[in-house]
Amino acid sequence: MKLEERIRGIIEAPLESKGYDLVRVNIVGGKKTLVVSIDIDRLDEKNVTVDDCIEANHLVSAILDVEDFINGAYNLEVSSPGESRPLAKIRDFKRFCGQVAKMELVNPIEGIRKFTGKIVSVDEKENLIKVEVPEEDNRKICLSIDDIKRANVKREF
Repeated sequence: MKLEERIRGIIEAPLESKGYDLVRVNIVGGKKTLVVSIDIDRLDEKNVTVDDCIEANHLVSAILDVEDFINGAYNLEVSSPGESRPLAKIRDFKRFCGQVAKMELVNPIEGIRKFTGKIVSVDEKENLIKVEVPEEDNRKICLSIDDIKRANVKREF
C-alpha cells in the first residue's frame, strides 16, 4: 500500500468528524525530508480558512505522531485545494454540478479520453455523472465514477 493511501486511510474519518473533506494527500521530497501535503475542503461547502487549516493540521499531526509509520523527518502542510480542485468522490461532482470540469478517463468513451465539459447531473445512487462536452457539439455523455481517472474543477473568471 502506498504511503499516501495509508495516510488517507487513517486521517479521512477523523477529518470528516471535524467537518472536513479530505481532498488529496500528496507526498514529495527525497531521502532527507518528506513533505506531506494535505488538501481539505469543508463539508458545509464554505471556504476553507486559515483557522480550518490550523485545526486540521493539529489533528493530522497528532494522528501521524501516534501511528508513527513515516520513516524519518517530514513536514506537514495542510491547505485548501485551490481553484483547480480535484473531483474524486461522487459528492464532489454533486457539489460542483453546473460547473465546468477538465477530465481524463481511464478508457476512451465514444472516442473521448480527455475533455472539458459541464457537469449536468449526478446520480448518487448509481454513481453516474452526466457531462455536456462543448468540443463534441454539446454531446452529453454518461460516466461512472470508475470511468474517471482524473477530474478538476475549471474555474472561469
